[in-house]
Amino acid sequence: MTPSSFPPSPLSSSGQFLRTFSLVALAIGALFATDTFLARTEEAESRIEAARLFEQGQRLLDRGHSADAVDRFKDALEIERANREYQRALAQAELAAGQAADAETTLNDLLLSDSTDGPANLSMGRVLLKEGRIREAISYYHRAVYGQWKDDAQSNRLKVRFELIDLLAQQDSQEELLAELLAVQDQMPGDVAARLRTGRLFLAAGSPARAADVFRKVLKDQPANADAYAGLGESDFARGDYRAAQSDFQSALRLNPRINSGDQAAAKRLDLSNRVLALDPAVRGIGAAERFRRSRELVQMTLDAAACLGPNPPLELVDEAQKALKARVSAAGLDEATEANLDLAGQLWQARISGCKPAPDPDDPLGLVLAKAAAQ
Repeated sequence: MTPSSFPPSPLSSSGQFLRTFSLVALAIGALFATDTFLARTEEAESRIEAARLFEQGQRLLDRGHSADAVDRFKDALEIERANREYQRALAQAELAAGQAADAETTLNDLLLSDSTDGPANLSMGRVLLKEGRIREAISYYHRAVYGQWKDDAQSNRLKVRFELIDLLAQQDSQEELLAELLAVQDQMPGDVAARLRTGRLFLAAGSPARAADVFRKVLKDQPANADAYAGLGESDFARGDYRAAQSDFQSALRLNPRINSGDQAAAKRLDLSNRVLALDPAVRGIGAAERFRRSRELVQMTLDAAACLGPNPPLELVDEAQKALKARVSAAGLDEATEANLDLAGQLWQARISGCKPAPDPDDPLGLVLAKAAAQ
């Protein structure tokens, strides 16, 4: 039997199969690698295109072309649907374009997947503020303060707090405003303009004592700062220290005759301080006779103010006031009569407040003097 007539050995067949299998495996691997490479290349090109569209959108938004920016951001999101940065930018552009409802929908989708997203919560707060939903907006501002920020978290949270502080000041939310101010008091900017603003914010928060501390520290560094004197005047006025307020406003006007403090011209506040001091029986340096004269003047003024009660005045108080105005008081009884007059004037004023509309002007000198007397 010749060698060629022998059947192939099992070892030979097995080797051929292994070679064939290896070639097929190599071919498959090469195809897979090629497909993977092409897919990654396509994915990379898509990301580059999405980034290009996003950058275009940002430039358009910066230039005020918000509607066109919306389109670019949407195109970018068609490529990268899960990109949170693109979604945030889209919401910002939608709000700028007046599409608040669309912006709210975009942000809701973001916050459903991550409720701690700081920038998204801030944007939602701004959207709700635009829609006039103030309380909801404040809630989202708080979430933004305590939310997660990818970059420079401390600085961003501080900026959100300042934005919230401005919002609360506009809404006259004194307790909430004071809480936020106290939270960032040690982180306030140190320049004079920022410190003056802080003082005015403490005034708006109903904390004139803290405001006065801020203004005094400014004056320690800049003794000729008219704005600080005007702010200090407002602080002293709010605390009922009209003598100190008078001096503060005089200093402010001496340094800058055109100075304004908040919405009130310092000159008007000085005039009001002067009127209160001219009416107040508790002013230092006046004698018993002058205190009594002023107390009787207060009775007459409150009796006149109570005329708005119409046909149903508190007759007992009215009769008592009329008697007090006609009473002859000895020198020894001046102090007692003064106290009785102040008490009577206070009761008449309360009757006027509760029984007459509109409410008296909060800057009415009569009301200010009586409020101070009641607090003593």
